[in-house]
Formats: sequence, C-alpha cells, structure tokens
Amino acid sequence: MFDFSTPVNRYGSYCTQWDYVEDRFGEADLLPFTISDMDFAVAPCIEQALSERLAHGVFGYSRWNHDDFKSAITGWFARRYHSQINPDHIVYGPSVIYIIAQLVLQWTKQGEGVLIHTPAYDAFSNMLAANDRLMLTSPLLKTANGSYEIDWAQFEAQAAKAECKVLLLCSPKNPTGRVWTRDELKRMAQICQQHHVKVISDDIHMDMAFNDYIPWSEVAIDDNWALVSSGSKSFNIPALTGAYGFIANAEVRDRYLTQLKAAHGLSSPSILGVIGHIAAYNQGEAWLDSLKDYLQANLCYVAEQLNQALRL
Repeated sequence: MFDFSTPVNRYGSYCTQWDYVEDRFGEADLLPFTISDMDFAVAPCIEQALSERLAHGVFGYSRWNHDDFKSAITGWFARRYHSQINPDHIVYGPSVIYIIAQLVLQWTKQGEGVLIHTPAYDAFSNMLAANDRLMLTSPLLKTANGSYEIDWAQFEAQAAKAECKVLLLCSPKNPTGRVWTRDELKRMAQICQQHHVKVISDDIHMDMAFNDYIPWSEVAIDDNWALVSSGSKSFNIPALTGAYGFIANAEVRDRYLTQLKAAHGLSSPSILGVIGHIAAYNQGEAWLDSLKDYLQANLCYVAEQLNQALRL
C-alpha cells in the first residue's frame, strides 16, 4: 500500500544527514547513521495537506492554540495509547528540547541537578551544561540478553540528593531502545514524589516502540510533571519544526507560555509544522503501522545477516 523501498535522493536538499557529512565528520562519502531522521518520504496525507496549504500562497502569522491542533493530539493519544489527555494542558514549542529546557529553567536554579538515565541523548547533557545545571546520572545495567535495566538503589540514591530537583526521563529510552513497563514507571513516580523530584518525560520516540508504550500521564501521582513529544520522528517531519507538551500544573503552564510568547517571541508557529501534525495524527495511522512493519522486517534482516556472518 505504501512504498518504503524506492530510494529517495536527498543530496542537494540541504540535508544535514547526507549533504553535510564532511562538515560534521571531516571526511566526505561516509554513510551517516548518527541522525534519527529517515530516508523515507512522508505519508501521502501529510504531503497532500502541505501541498494544499502551499497552494493558498499566503504565509502570515499563525496560531497553534486551536481545537484542530489540540484535538489531533488528544485523539492520537486516545486511539493509540488509550490515554485521555486534557486539551487545556497542551502547549506548543518549536522543538522538544526547547520545551524541556524551559521547564528545566523554571524548575531548577543554577547548580541544581537533573537526573538522567545513561547512556543518554547527547542533547540532554549539552542543554544542561549550557544552562549551568548539574547532570546527575543513573547508569542503566546491561543484562545478559542485551537489554537494559534500572539500578534502583543507585537511582533512588541520586533522587534523594538535595540538589536533585528534576528527573529528565526518556520514554522510550534513547539510545538503548528500552520501552519502560508500567511497573517501572510507577516505581519511578513513587520515588520522585517521595523525594520531591519533578518529572519531565521526553516521549518523542513513543510511536516507534514495538512494545507497549505507556505515557507518563498514566502513572503520574501529582501534577509535578510534563510530557513532551512531537510527530517529527515517527512521521519524518523535523524540518517542518514543532513540538508539544502536556503540562499538568496550570501555574507552570502559564509561566512556560509567557516565556514562549513574551520573552522569546515564539508563539507564532510554523504553519506547515502545525498542518503536518494535524494530518499525521488524523490521517497517518495506517502509514505509521506499515512503516513499523517495514522497519521490523529490516531489523530481522540485519539480525539474520549478522548471525550468518558469525557462523562463517
């Protein structure tokens, strides 16, 4: 139904992954496997929605705070993850890292700590260092079967430190691929509440999980949390820009929106990003399911080839 096998030539499109390999690594003609965007064309429903908007021809200031955008998000979480999200809790941001950074700045002071499971996405450490925040690490334990587990005693010891103010959770975990279970999430929620640690959950890879993904909203004990995500990874639209978050606490949410609009002048979103999300979440489900089947087949193929090579 959907074509994922026809190669798309991305050279000459100002593509970070292919056009700027030498700029990033000092050598040309490398195969770049370090950026989490895909070489597949977007879902036809997104391309059609963008084409229709481009044909309109006027690209003035735009809004994200309307029912079309928010209902697309709440509908997606309801259908895919059986999670009922209050649309009033939704905020917009230009990127996931932007929203996370603003919450870290709101919830911590210079020199205070943010707890992160490691290995971790390098943008987390870069963001914390740039904002003079301390990164507290909870190294995951690699198991005999190649999975990763939480070292619970070490995790709680870090959470109990006076300087630990926030858990920056990656769910599912990048780069290990761990999809946290409900029991694991509930245990983290209990530890964080006990030690007065707020939670920011980066769920940008949620749609790519092959096991059951559970949003933090399903295990949260209080309102000291935020969930941040985007359709950019799963629908391959990061260049359109745009992300969203669920901020449960009204005061925190209002302060974030004041920063977005008044301090940083970012309340007018990329209209193509808004339209891309609406189309993806309202019409892109069949495409995403086909994509995941294709990716699963690719993973099986790679595993078979590696096993075969080991037997030689």
